[in-house]
Amino acid sequence: MLNFFTTATTNLTHKIIVLVGMSLLSSIPLGLVMNMTSDREYLYHDVVNEIGRSWGEQQRIAGPALVLPYSYEVVQEKIDDEGYTVKIKSSFQDELVILPKVLDLDMDLAHDFRSRGIYQSLVYSTTVSGRAKFVIPEIKIPNLISLEAESARLVFGISANQAIEKIESFEVTSSKTASSNINTVGDIMPGTGLPQQPGLERGFHLPIDLGLDLNLNQTQFNVDFAIQLRGSQAISALPLGEQTNISISSDWPHPSFNGLLPTSREITDTGFKASWQISHLTRNYPQVFTKQLEINLTEVEASTALFEPVTHYGKVERSVKYGMLFIALTFIVLLIFELSQQSSLSLVQYLLVGCAVTLFYLLLLSLSEHLAFAQAYMIAASIPVLSISPYVASATASMRKGGIIAAMLVCLYAVLYSILRLEDFALLMGTGLLLIALLVLMFITRHKSLHCEI
Repeated sequence: MLNFFTTATTNLTHKIIVLVGMSLLSSIPLGLVMNMTSDREYLYHDVVNEIGRSWGEQQRIAGPALVLPYSYEVVQEKIDDEGYTVKIKSSFQDELVILPKVLDLDMDLAHDFRSRGIYQSLVYSTTVSGRAKFVIPEIKIPNLISLEAESARLVFGISANQAIEKIESFEVTSSKTASSNINTVGDIMPGTGLPQQPGLERGFHLPIDLGLDLNLNQTQFNVDFAIQLRGSQAISALPLGEQTNISISSDWPHPSFNGLLPTSREITDTGFKASWQISHLTRNYPQVFTKQLEINLTEVEASTALFEPVTHYGKVERSVKYGMLFIALTFIVLLIFELSQQSSLSLVQYLLVGCAVTLFYLLLLSLSEHLAFAQAYMIAASIPVLSISPYVASATASMRKGGIIAAMLVCLYAVLYSILRLEDFALLMGTGLLLIALLVLMFITRHKSLHCEI
């Protein structure tokens, strides 16, 4: 074994075997760098979530919806002590939730950044405006006693209601064909009173008096609203209308659409605009239901995330995944240099070169937290180039050979940076680069024998 490593400096076959082993062992320090990158990324996401909790989390808009209290009677038959059947009447209270006939929503998002330490989080401010048209259908409730039209309320669901900045307007207007006027009987209050309805469990409500008798059939009124609020990462809207029209626009150029995809969209370098036309047939819940029913209103939604294409941690993580390729190609470059320039490098020198390449990733991680990724990559890549090329020049006593190594490493890191940028073709380009390096190595060693000396 000792003789094997002794001859590995000059014997080509032995040197290639040792270099392959060194390339495989490089996965250990690369794994440590990968773990450190993951830890820093987890810390980054924790800070982003903390900023989101302070500024406003992902917003989900639902509403408005009409809540109408009513009372009904239940008749139960019991047998008394004398054996006679007795009817016992009991009255109960419940609430109807009536969703709008037509719902128009418009949301214009203005993006911003909030920082904490070295970390930065993407947030937004928006004005949610629109109109809801209500047409109360024929209500058939068994054993109905009364509809408490004077105690009705309009509810508006907002998932992160602590981020409401201002309710600019929330107006109720009666339709021209309405038999009675709709009157507000109080101020806007927090809470919806619908804890069992996901989507409407948080928000605010406005007490109203429908001013109507028991016959509510085809009563129509409109609700116009404009609400200023804050949020982060994403915003979504629930299609509560029998026909729902949603429009979302922003000055952020990287949207990610989830849930129902938009009917039309326009994405430019200065922002985007998307619109949805959604029928009530896309969901499984009705337009009218009782409060006691546990209906998940969030089963269908139109959602848009303000997407950050790739964070610098993601780019560093991708570069570390190509780390073994970096190191192997660096060794191949040095080996090609040895064979073409008739020079010889010891295994210790190869080991130190591998350490310099490994430190490149740690430098890239630390610099990318303070600089743009391109700048961090340029500085981090210059360190191994400026350390390896003088080292080789000193080892071979030739400045020309050191310059050749520097040029080869610059080309290598430039190509590898291109691989990181080409997400869809990264594997193809990396495979092609390895193939080219292998072909060059095969060409140079075509006349070498099994036990040849370098």
